[in-house]
Amino acid sequence: MPVAVPLAVNEHGRRARVLLVDDDARAVRMLARMLREDGFEADVALDGAGAIARIAREAVDILVVDFQLPHADGVVVAQYARSRDPELPVLFVTGYPEIVERRKRLLSPSPVVLAKPVAYEALSSAPSDAEAARGARRSSPRLP
Repeated sequence: MPVAVPLAVNEHGRRARVLLVDDDARAVRMLARMLREDGFEADVALDGAGAIARIAREAVDILVVDFQLPHADGVVVAQYARSRDPELPVLFVTGYPEIVERRKRLLSPSPVVLAKPVAYEALSSAPSDAEAARGARRSSPRLP
């Protein structure tokens, strides 16, 4: 019988680090606070360039990113993050889900797309689901 893993703990047994990227400072800081209360480490970047700089400095476990951002759009941020960690769970929270759905083929594995406004319950469970999927992909046997 599998042992339940706390939702906010990554595969190394530490709190999962979520990078939230959105140019709506008030909303992203509120989401970060809520995720911290649920046991995640939550960092914030307000534009694409800031997100890329943060990812270059430190690893993240989960990327939650808006599509339309100043200085680099969310797909560019996700591509950069995946260049450093190909299995990184990526969640797009966007007002343009149909555009992201068309562009997400550029990313593999495929990111989760959540349309704004997003209910906190959907956002808070999606990182845990993404981390669980990441762990399953890493433990699955790979074909040569």
